[in-house]
Amino acid sequence: MSLGVKDYILNAERFWPPTHKRNVVKIMRALDAYAGESSSDKDECIDELLAVAKIRGRFNAKHLYLINTGSSGSHWIEAMLGLLPGFYNGGEIYLPPKVRSSLKNLNKKSANEFLDVIYLLHSGGIHKDALTATLSNSAHLAKHQQMSEYSINKSTVLLLRNPVDVVISRTFRKDEYKNDVAPSLDDQQYLERNCVYVESFFSNLDETSFDAIVKYEDFVASPLSNLKKLVELIEMEVTEDQLQHSIDRTSMKSELKAVEKGGNALTNVYLGDRKNYDWARGYLSKRLEKLLIKYNYCK
Repeated sequence: MSLGVKDYILNAERFWPPTHKRNVVKIMRALDAYAGESSSDKDECIDELLAVAKIRGRFNAKHLYLINTGSSGSHWIEAMLGLLPGFYNGGEIYLPPKVRSSLKNLNKKSANEFLDVIYLLHSGGIHKDALTATLSNSAHLAKHQQMSEYSINKSTVLLLRNPVDVVISRTFRKDEYKNDVAPSLDDQQYLERNCVYVESFFSNLDETSFDAIVKYEDFVASPLSNLKKLVELIEMEVTEDQLQHSIDRTSMKSELKAVEKGGNALTNVYLGDRKNYDWARGYLSKRLEKLLIKYNYCK
């Protein structure tokens, strides 16, 4: 018997272990936010999303999978895309094993609708162009097929960043996340944990494929040309002025200005002090040397 999307959304805590409570919190917050805006009860909200998902299927609306290791700029790129017409970013979205197993029992159309409801919810609900808009998932899933295989119309993009920079960022610039997942580890232990994670992620890439591979460093160096290439892949129709506005609005200067005025940043770019982690970089450069060579990050 297949699991209904409403049962999962309303009872997410039953499907995730305590170690993955962040995924439960995400979906609960998304549902609370949408229900608050629509003035409907939660059951009605999910029914509305499912109705829209069914119509989106007729329009062959797309899902973008922006796969990455984390600390790779995915939230920045999603934020830029999210400022463009016809695109809504869902952030990192995952499904528990029981739900993924249940999707195998659904026909392709129903499985796509299940995913679409989840993606609509995480993308803010129903927007004026929701019937045709592209929705994104920037999950850290090297084996993205465990979710993407159920999307009928999709683009899969691998977002790379220098593995050394990824480990540095994951280890030293995400205190809130560390306090949640590994509060007892010291810097060296947490560095080791992130090394193992990154090595595992890149190892799993050998077992999958993507429609395109892009690099964070290229977006930093030439944001306009690289954002333009990405929207062309997704088949979005936007102007160069719209692209430039997205770039300007999500720049570090703009993000700092927004935070200084008491607002919220659109991205999760690190705005703190830049500290010296040469001791870690030296170790990582040797430890991750094969990855650096394989993905052309050696100077």
